[in-house]
Amino acid sequence: MNRFMLPMQLTCLTLAVCTQLYAQDNVVTNSASQTSSVEAQQKETTQLAPIVVTATRSAKSIADIAGTVYSIDQAEIEKQANAGKSIADILGTLVPSLTPSSGTTSNYGMTMRGRVVQYMIDGVPQTGYRDGSRQLNSIQPSMIERIEVVSGATSIYGSGATGGIINIITKRGGQDPISFETKVGVTAGNNFKSDAMAYEASQSVLFNQGALQGAFGASYTTRGEIQDSHGNRIGPEVAQTDRQDTDTLDLNGRLTWNISDEQSLSFGAQYFNDEQDSEYGPDYGPNLAYVKRDPTYTASLAAVKGMQLETQPQTERYAFNTQYENQNVLGHTLNAEAYYRNEQARWFPSAQAMGGGLYLVYQSETDIDVYGARVALQKQFDLNGHNLGLSYGIDYENEQDEQNIQMYDSAAFVASNGLNYKPFNYYAFGPDVETEKLGTFVQTDFDVTDRLGLKAGVRYERVESQVDESTPYMEAITADLQPGYQAKTLNGGKVKHDATLFNLGALYHLTDAQQIFANFSQGSNLPDIQRMLRDVPASFTVNSQTIDPIKVNNYELGWRVQAANGLNASVTTFYNDSDKSLKFGRPNYTIEVLDTDERVYGVEGNLSYRLQPNWTVGGTMAYTRGQFKNTAGKWQELDAIRVAPLKGTAFSEWQFNNDMSLRVQALAIGGTDKAKKDAEKYGSTVPAEIKGFATMDVIANAKAGPGTVGFGVYNVWNTDYKSVYSQAVESVYGAISSLPAQGRTYGLSYTLKY
Repeated sequence: MNRFMLPMQLTCLTLAVCTQLYAQDNVVTNSASQTSSVEAQQKETTQLAPIVVTATRSAKSIADIAGTVYSIDQAEIEKQANAGKSIADILGTLVPSLTPSSGTTSNYGMTMRGRVVQYMIDGVPQTGYRDGSRQLNSIQPSMIERIEVVSGATSIYGSGATGGIINIITKRGGQDPISFETKVGVTAGNNFKSDAMAYEASQSVLFNQGALQGAFGASYTTRGEIQDSHGNRIGPEVAQTDRQDTDTLDLNGRLTWNISDEQSLSFGAQYFNDEQDSEYGPDYGPNLAYVKRDPTYTASLAAVKGMQLETQPQTERYAFNTQYENQNVLGHTLNAEAYYRNEQARWFPSAQAMGGGLYLVYQSETDIDVYGARVALQKQFDLNGHNLGLSYGIDYENEQDEQNIQMYDSAAFVASNGLNYKPFNYYAFGPDVETEKLGTFVQTDFDVTDRLGLKAGVRYERVESQVDESTPYMEAITADLQPGYQAKTLNGGKVKHDATLFNLGALYHLTDAQQIFANFSQGSNLPDIQRMLRDVPASFTVNSQTIDPIKVNNYELGWRVQAANGLNASVTTFYNDSDKSLKFGRPNYTIEVLDTDERVYGVEGNLSYRLQPNWTVGGTMAYTRGQFKNTAGKWQELDAIRVAPLKGTAFSEWQFNNDMSLRVQALAIGGTDKAKKDAEKYGSTVPAEIKGFATMDVIANAKAGPGTVGFGVYNVWNTDYKSVYSQAVESVYGAISSLPAQGRTYGLSYTLKY
């Protein structure tokens, strides 16, 4: 009992001190009070909608956009990221329709409105045709200036954005000739065990030297074990890889040259490396009972010390981009960019019993190369006193994907009960695939009256994939194990698809602060071809008929207000549908595109209100429901891997006149068994039942000397629960991946800006 006294005392002390400070704070301050992260920043007495670029590919106020758009500013990111919080953690809490973080290195299962999210960094797409689902584990929060979120399918950016877009924008040059920021932090588990500590340090410099502006930063984090609510080390996540025992290095920089008043040229570069170094493996039970799928054995979910694995899970990426803007090219504004990204990822080894005492033990790794270019032109026209905005352009992207597996010796694996991974052979894990995308678009915005605006656009896109000839890995393994067996070859081929995507929307200003909007937009995405072809037999035919894209129609109707009295609110109802559905899971773990209807609908909203000049309350809500037509022609519920359960957040934030702030926030997830009951009713694979949970965080910041101290208590109640991902994934990867979530955690940081 004594080991819980200090954590509880620290938590209660934080709440008591901050509440008392609020009681004593009777001075009305003009400093900005922070609203919900999905709201605009309050400045003095006037509430202004932030300017975003992502929704329209040109700078525009949220108040003038016919769609659901959010902006998360740097101040909010800094507070939420206090000592150890990842981007996935932050976005999963603050973005209403986004599934909460999985707690792993992966954002697999983090959908928006039940569909795929296109992640971008500085407008450069990170979600490619081979999706490793590590986009949110590719940049540290300290490198971010703001995040723009567009909910719902969009035709403006083309394939991969059927659920929405999350654009992470890195830091630019500051206002001062030169400025620095140094941050150090530590995270501790509930029992303050040294093995459960995480340490971070970051350094950035921003400069503004007339025509030259820039920002450069370096961030390093080292993390030990992660503990559940009972203080026990959480077992390894063998499917998507966990964040324990990792070292993370992020180097990021951007240099902008203002050539003239009308021209600018910008260069950006990033190196990111996240690598695990752990001596803990999963508990496969006595005599590998779990791997043998012994029905009498229940997975312990414990971590077992003694693992020997030389090549541990890793994400390493290089990225470069250049952007050019000219505000007067034949009366147009020209924006052109080019980019390159290389990403190499490695997962935790997987084990499968093959019978006869043989085990298939392998480790998957990918190598992705992407380069592309975008050109867009914008022009404003005056039509009899009415403004007409015209945007048009062309996009090109080339992606080359390679995936391999390192096989491990079965005898060494068995002898060590799943802890010794001795390299054996190396195989291709699916064919090499090269995909080219070419898209053109035209977008218009027309102000019918001072209050009514219309938008319309069309995008034509052609996607072509070249699949190389290959030997399926099971054919290659069989040939190595059975003398005389001739491995069969999977013939290559081309996959060609094109799509015409439309969008149409209307926005009406009820008042200067209040708008209603209606929006229709289409999106499309091609399934992960390389992953889809990983497990097919050699007889499979690769062509455009066997690999189909998914086209999504998105409808939404919304209302929002951004008032000077501190009221910020929005509500959006949405409905999206497609004539195809994506299936993945047991028993074969193959990706299939089913020729059947699918629909997702729901409502999302957010609210914040400034009760007093220094006190703001609010929250978010998202209800999403998704169904597909089964073989009986009946609507059947989609599982939680695709569609997030009911999600709500609430917060109360105080901003004191002494540069101190306190934020108390809660996250609640509703339980659901609809998908499970439908699957049992119709005789299909039964997904997991999702049990609801609620957590609370306390985040405080205070001036201390020349810098700022940040203190956070996460999962204040030390709730014993499993994330949505951990619950849902049990029916996909098995019980060993259904791990408990992190227990109460403390974060302490010190930031110095000079």
